[in-house]
Amino acid sequence: MEVTITNGSEVTINGHIKTIEDYQKIKQALNAVINNGEKKITVKIPQSLTMTSSVIGYLLKLVFENHIDLSLYVKDDKLYNLLDVLNLVTVFKVQKM
Repeated sequence: MEVTITNGSEVTINGHIKTIEDYQKIKQALNAVINNGEKKITVKIPQSLTMTSSVIGYLLKLVFENHIDLSLYVKDDKLYNLLDVLNLVTVFKVQKM
């Protein structure tokens, strides 16, 4: 899995999100964006079929505790459906790519 930051506030996560190391990479990238003063972040997930609970928990913390305006773009139907079942589509402003 690879995480890249573009345009200062856009994070793209390529590959499948499945390990603690993946969570740490995502957290590190998002923290770097936040430390640059960004309050509106776009996260694009073009490949992953799933998302670990640690990543979901971290994204919830960003939205509710740090008041980050988060938009999630996912390509895979399974990941979209997972977020929908967890009632997170509205919270994370999830859209299909």
